[in-house]
Amino acid sequence: MLVRTAATLAAFAFAVPALADEAETFRARGNEPFWSVEMTGEAITFRPMDGAALTVKPVPAPRQDGNTEVYEATAGGQSFTLSIASTVCTDTMSGMPFPKTVTVGIGTSNFEGCGGEPVTLLLGDWIIAEVDGKPAIAGSTPTITFEEDGKLNGNASCNRFFGGYKLTGEGLATDGLGSSMMMCDQPLMDQEMKVLDILKGVGGFAIGADGALILRASDGRKITARPIA
Repeated sequence: MLVRTAATLAAFAFAVPALADEAETFRARGNEPFWSVEMTGEAITFRPMDGAALTVKPVPAPRQDGNTEVYEATAGGQSFTLSIASTVCTDTMSGMPFPKTVTVGIGTSNFEGCGGEPVTLLLGDWIIAEVDGKPAIAGSTPTITFEEDGKLNGNASCNRFFGGYKLTGEGLATDGLGSSMMMCDQPLMDQEMKVLDILKGVGGFAIGADGALILRASDGRKITARPIA
């Protein structure tokens, strides 16, 4: 899977968005040099770190090139191209993954970065395949679900758990984690304790080349989960 760098977003907070808003407005950013682009139903606006913004209006109809949507126009007397590929893109400074790899071409200059909302990579139901580098106990079905409203829940191995999560420019964090108190066989309880400890200390996430969700704790431990079909 192709992964490219994007702008550092340390000062930019990713609130869990209303998905309707994402459908209306697409945003992307890049660095070296820093830039941003915003596309609404009415216009595409490119903003460099220095200099005037460039606006394309109306939005041209895109053409499909494999997994990439390409918008082409002329703006300010120069050719303008916005390419949005459905390929995960990772910010190497924050480690934040984004759902889209974005390239903006203006005249002979190209700008590369990442776009879309990182939270869309988390949303849904996942089955936990590995806990701290070890496969989940055979016959156990630990799961985790990230919901649109910033809540998470799942099965830690024996007990149900629940809590909240948030994304910032620094990464992913959980809060208010709690669980039911049923007792199970000791191996399941030990695995459950590891799952909950890692979730409480989670500081970021990544998407593997195979589409797996990797939740990383600040101490280096991690949970690897796969989407539930």
